[in-house]
Amino acid sequence: MRHITKLQMARVAERRVTLKRISKGLIAAGLFVAAGTTAFASSHREALAILNEPCADNTDTFAWVSPGTHDKLYLIMDFNPLHEPGQGNQGLRACNGYRYEFHIAKGASLQDRIVYRVEFTNTLVPAKAPGPTDPLGGGNELLWQLTGGTETMTVTRVAGSDFQTTDGDVILGQSLPVLPNNHGPQTDRLVYQLGPFQGYDSGTATSREVGLYDQPFVDSYIQKLSNGGRIIAGQFDDPYQLDEKGIFDLVNLNTNDLGGIPGARRPPGKDVFAGFNLFSIAIEMPMTDIFPSGIPHNGAGLQNSTDSLLRVWASISRQQTQTVDSTNIITGLKGSGNYVQVGRNALPLFNAGLVGTQRQTLYLHTSPMNDVTNFGNDILYPVLVRDADALGIYKALGVPASAVATLRGPRLDIIQAINLNRPIPVADGSTGDVITLDAAIDSQFPNGRRMGGGAAPNMNQVNVNSVLISLIVAGDPNAGLAKGVEVNDKNYLDRFPFLAPAHQGLLQGHGGINVPTEPNIPTP
Repeated sequence: MRHITKLQMARVAERRVTLKRISKGLIAAGLFVAAGTTAFASSHREALAILNEPCADNTDTFAWVSPGTHDKLYLIMDFNPLHEPGQGNQGLRACNGYRYEFHIAKGASLQDRIVYRVEFTNTLVPAKAPGPTDPLGGGNELLWQLTGGTETMTVTRVAGSDFQTTDGDVILGQSLPVLPNNHGPQTDRLVYQLGPFQGYDSGTATSREVGLYDQPFVDSYIQKLSNGGRIIAGQFDDPYQLDEKGIFDLVNLNTNDLGGIPGARRPPGKDVFAGFNLFSIAIEMPMTDIFPSGIPHNGAGLQNSTDSLLRVWASISRQQTQTVDSTNIITGLKGSGNYVQVGRNALPLFNAGLVGTQRQTLYLHTSPMNDVTNFGNDILYPVLVRDADALGIYKALGVPASAVATLRGPRLDIIQAINLNRPIPVADGSTGDVITLDAAIDSQFPNGRRMGGGAAPNMNQVNVNSVLISLIVAGDPNAGLAKGVEVNDKNYLDRFPFLAPAHQGLLQGHGGINVPTEPNIPTP
């Protein structure tokens, strides 16, 4: 008799559990909403049109209410991703000429009821050509942080928003400083004035090796808004984790992602976003700005009610025509014409894991109001199921052909999960890619999307990649597929702004010691 190890027995048992979950997946999917699992995911460079416009590249959107009292709404928009901390003369700058907007609808409708807009302005005073007696600083410097250039933002509640008592946009904050980049120890001392500077001639390397950019410094850039809210924007750690190397080799998942099947590649999965920074906007809004008379039935979630629902999504817009303008020393461009939407994001993995390539650019340029018409079939008949079948995943797990046929669609269970099983019509103007949250109860995905809150400070409550891919491919969010990487490379904060500080340009990130290239790729 062949000897069977305890490890092999454990893997067989795990495969049986996975098979059972997939076979019963469509029944279990109804528990997705009731279980209230919080999760996280992203859409880095997910569409062809976004490759040439990183300032419009939304990656993640978060929206949740403060636990217990629900008296605050937290909104986070991440964009301009995959920035190596030490890369480039100018680092990661705020983007001039774009409008970054949080859209909030209420109830069963996706019609905007409140829109918060953030716009950035970088300024640099022109200087004459350099001469032999010039002092340090000014427009001729090679590095932005020495030029004296400024980065500020303006925050408005857009005209037509609920409860506005005046015509036009309402400015909530103007010329608010943006958090600067975490370049390294000398910048901390010479530019940010965080400590005394000692030059090379001092004989000590402390000013070149010991960084002073810390959480109190980051917190000093949290800005107050006139309505009682707060905002911070700037460079932060990318909060997303994904074994992207495997995903983009045609969903080449490892055994840990697939219940231990022997035909999968060996672990571990690696988080390709570790060490990267991106640009983030984090807002804390008082709930009185959204429900002035109080949240309906606060503290009680009513399954047949929609009056306390918020429907949130984020968009990025710019003027339609961009013309080369050498007099604009910041962007080199001049915008003209109407503002047009060039990016959007809400539910994790929607445009990256459900919408087909030829419609991903359409997604970026349209609103959720028409998502049923534009992308209904992408949800009802998920291509990822067909791909998993073609790769032999279902056969490896022993899933019956009848169960696979059911998973191919139509998949109303996915739509019901997006709509929290509430009485929301599956029609344009009601169902679309938005984060739906019930402000009357604590936020837990898919009821909102919260940052952090996991078993450890660098963990989220649930791995959204696993939750969503398991829902799509197995019909069961708890099937345990595509677990990949489940920890962040930095700890999240347990308070506003929740984001982890940026990786330092000098001593952190991806740069390292070069080694000769392997002529042949070694076996892992």
